[in-house]
Amino acid sequence: MVVCSDEQFIKNYLKPSADGLDRSFTLPLPDSAGLQPCGEFIVQGKLDNTTSTNIISKFESGTGVRVVEVYKNTEDAMKGIFIRLVGTLSLVRKGYPFLFLDAAVSNLNVRTAQRDEVSTRVALHLPQADSAQRKIFFDSLNQQAEKAGMVHDSREIEALPQFWGPLWSARSEGIDLDLITSLRSCAWTSYENLCRQTRQKADFDYRPVQQQMVFKNSQAEYHLFKKMGLSVPAEAQAAFFSVLVAGV
Repeated sequence: MVVCSDEQFIKNYLKPSADGLDRSFTLPLPDSAGLQPCGEFIVQGKLDNTTSTNIISKFESGTGVRVVEVYKNTEDAMKGIFIRLVGTLSLVRKGYPFLFLDAAVSNLNVRTAQRDEVSTRVALHLPQADSAQRKIFFDSLNQQAEKAGMVHDSREIEALPQFWGPLWSARSEGIDLDLITSLRSCAWTSYENLCRQTRQKADFDYRPVQQQMVFKNSQAEYHLFKKMGLSVPAEAQAAFFSVLVAGV
C-alpha cells in the first residue's frame, strides 16, 4: 500500500533533473546570425553497468535551418571504457537533405570493437542528397579541410541503404576538440552552400532516413556497443535518434 499524502504528492512528484553537463566542455555553435534555442531534451538509459546520457538542444536559424546539438556519454565506469559525443550535430532545412555530423572522443575502436588509445573522430553523412548536392557539399568540405591540413577519407558503408551515400571522416589522436570545432564550422558553411546552390523540394520525404535511424540504426548500434563491451538499450538509441530526425 502506498502511503502518501496529497500534499506530498503535489509538492514532491518528479522534479526536473539538472542536465549535469559541465559547460566548459561545450563548443561554440556554427557562426550564423539568428540561431535561436527552441527545445532541450535529456535522454538516459542504463543497462548492466553502462550508462548512456544524452543532453540535446534544438535551435533554428534565421534562414530556416534546424540544428540539433548533442553531448553524450556512453560509459562503463567499472571497465573504464567510453564513447563520448562532443557536439554531434543534425542539420536540416525544409526541402533539403539532412546533414549529420558525428563527433566522438573514445577509447574504443568502432571498426575493430577493441579497446584503444583515446582518439577523436568526426564523421559526416548526407543521406538522400542527389549527385549535385553531394558534389557541392563535399567539394566545399574537402577544400576547407585540406586548407586546414586535416587528414580525411571517404567510404561507402555496405550495411546502410544506397540512398545514404558516402561517409566522410577525419581522425586525430587524443582529445582534439579543436578538430570538432573546426569541422562543425566547415560543415555549416558547406551545408549553406548546398542550400544556396540547389533548389528546395517542397515534397521532400524524410521518412526513409527517419525509419532507418530510429528503427534500424538503433538496433545496429545496440549490437555494436555490445561487441565493444557496452550495454546500451536499443530503446535509448531510438529515443536519441528520434530527436535528431523528427519534427521536420
